[in-house]
Amino acid sequence: MTIRDKRRRMKWLAIGLLGCASLLLPGAAAGATTSGNPCPRHLDDGTIGAPVSPPIALTAAPGSTQRIINFGTGRATKIVKRLVFTADKPLPDLLNPQELNLDALISRAGDTLESTDFPDPTFSQPRISEDRQSITFAVCLSPGSIPPGKYVGGVTLSGPPGLGASSVSLTINAKVATLFYGGALAALLGALALLVLKDAAAFKNKEANKNTHWPEAFKHPLKDPLWWATTLVALITAFGTLYAVYAANPAWGAGGFSDTAALIGAAFAAIGGHTIISTLTPS
Repeated sequence: MTIRDKRRRMKWLAIGLLGCASLLLPGAAAGATTSGNPCPRHLDDGTIGAPVSPPIALTAAPGSTQRIINFGTGRATKIVKRLVFTADKPLPDLLNPQELNLDALISRAGDTLESTDFPDPTFSQPRISEDRQSITFAVCLSPGSIPPGKYVGGVTLSGPPGLGASSVSLTINAKVATLFYGGALAALLGALALLVLKDAAAFKNKEANKNTHWPEAFKHPLKDPLWWATTLVALITAFGTLYAVYAANPAWGAGGFSDTAALIGAAFAAIGGHTIISTLTPS
């Protein structure tokens, strides 16, 4: 037997062994293709199973009844781990995870906002505990390019007839940064203009400067390094106030112009805008 014949025989032997392994371990190939995907299950993809008798009720565990997920400004996929449902009686031995069905509907909340559904989530394969008393799975949330807002809904776990369905509530928040920085810039520029006007008016109101024209009066504070130092401190403090407003709202940006108006109002209050305007108003 030549070396080429030996190599050919070894090749066909290896192919035969792989074929036998795929027959003996049918889940091996499937596991190889899904091992990199933490959530291979999709909505309503459960298979038909034998009815459960006597009926069994499922209940969401206390830590799973409601979950809040904040995406911030990012839109990368997040995994909600360990959603746990408990059964009031042991689950039948014949019930397998593929017969469990998962459903979800999550939509943006708000009477004045355009209706928008959150993209359909995917799920990990449910795991039935060894004592057959609980079911655990994870939810993968991929927001895509959803607009900012608060999205509410839930995930429902069900199964063959006789297995009572149960749900958990999900609240998903997403915000947008570009609108914040644009609004903050507009608010701070308005605050800067008001501070310049205040000190220009104070300069012009002095007896020695009564005949000074307004363009010259506006230049006076801008030429003063000390004025710039104190003004920058005031503007930085105002920006901190604006950022606190932004950070406190996990769905910032959903309000559109109203959110921007809130920034302008916060900047106005931070520099004492009401007092400034009072000093400029003739008594």
